[in-house]
Amino acid sequence: MIETLTGVRSRALGNSRDVFVYLPPGHDPAAGPYPVVILQDGQHVFAGAGLSPSWRVDETLDDLIGRGLLPPLVAVGVSNAGDQRGNEYSHVAPYPRDPAGVCRGELYEEFLIEELLPALRERYAVTADPAATAVMGSSMGGLVSYHLAFRRPEVFGLAAALSPFLVFVDPRTLEETPVYRRFEARGPHRVWLDIGGMEGLIMVRPVRELAEHLLDLGYAPDEELRYLHEPSAPHHEDAWAARAGSALLHLFGTAGPPVLLSGTGGETVTGQHLDVAPIAERADGCVYSALGARVTWQPAGPLKSVGHALLEGVEPGAAQVVARTGELEVSERVTVVDGAPGALLDVTVVVPLGTPDDSPVYFSGLVTTKVAPGVHHGVWRLPRGVGLNGTVGRGWRRDGLDADGFPIRTPLRHDADRRVWVRVASWSDPAQNDPHAGS
Repeated sequence: MIETLTGVRSRALGNSRDVFVYLPPGHDPAAGPYPVVILQDGQHVFAGAGLSPSWRVDETLDDLIGRGLLPPLVAVGVSNAGDQRGNEYSHVAPYPRDPAGVCRGELYEEFLIEELLPALRERYAVTADPAATAVMGSSMGGLVSYHLAFRRPEVFGLAAALSPFLVFVDPRTLEETPVYRRFEARGPHRVWLDIGGMEGLIMVRPVRELAEHLLDLGYAPDEELRYLHEPSAPHHEDAWAARAGSALLHLFGTAGPPVLLSGTGGETVTGQHLDVAPIAERADGCVYSALGARVTWQPAGPLKSVGHALLEGVEPGAAQVVARTGELEVSERVTVVDGAPGALLDVTVVVPLGTPDDSPVYFSGLVTTKVAPGVHHGVWRLPRGVGLNGTVGRGWRRDGLDADGFPIRTPLRHDADRRVWVRVASWSDPAQNDPHAGS
């Protein structure tokens, strides 16, 4: 069951928003206090309330609680504030895409901790125990969830950051600006981090580096910290819906050894890192990249270790890499080729008549330049292996459409120099199906 609290007012922020509250089957305040998870972007959390696309967390919880894999818990989807979302989710640096951006993360933190949580505890008998209180979000919501948990671990003892927005990559210059703080002490008791390999400028590398940093702080791999790299996943609610169950099982479930192990393997170039953490699956269905796997390889020459199940290409050649977790092991061939870690992407976008001359045109988040009437072009040197969704757009919800009226999506793995040519038949209307237009 989902209850909608309409127009919840925040004194700290001076605004209002809807809050969606999932109550587990058989919910009874007298049976509390219940574990609780606070989720950002709440209007996109539940299939049974709010907006589409969604994480479908209500369906996931119904299933996992119904099968006894999770305890009955309360999930709270806190709607974002629309055009103030980036400001409210920023603690360290103003939201880079907003020229007038300011950091309101501490005020948002005050709203959640001093205003919303006490009201929820009074109404729904949810726990005040940090060991059973989680914060969870994706993208900018993942960024703020990470900061909330590490700033206030006495409140949030559990944290999940899915595809967190940790580094802003300028879509014109590709200059990187970190927007998160690296804490130098342990925070929450359990942490979940994940990232998809087809998220473009939301890059795998910073998330993997953050996982390594947390391990250096003493988090036990695959126990206190679980990380998942899903190479084929885009930056989208459907991908977060698919991973939410594993994150919740890590935070609230009962730990157990993996029962399945599969490799990742592949090809890398000299000087480039290769994640060989095998994909592990527990009996309850929790899927993660086993950072604690014991990794060996033969012959030794082509590779060297640079982290937890993280290798670097040293010289051209091939090696058989074996990863072991408990009684399980997986073996794969890894090839190292000579070459630069970057490759050129050359893109031409042909746009329809009537496209405003001053309108930027993006390919997978990268800004192109108008070079002729109706023609935009861009050339970038990108890291090999980065995954691009192949979308074309002109900004928020102005998507490039093909001749059949569908959004253009041509995902590609950028593993070599390449040229891409795209024709846009029309643009979507941002006034239609606006995800922030009501709830």
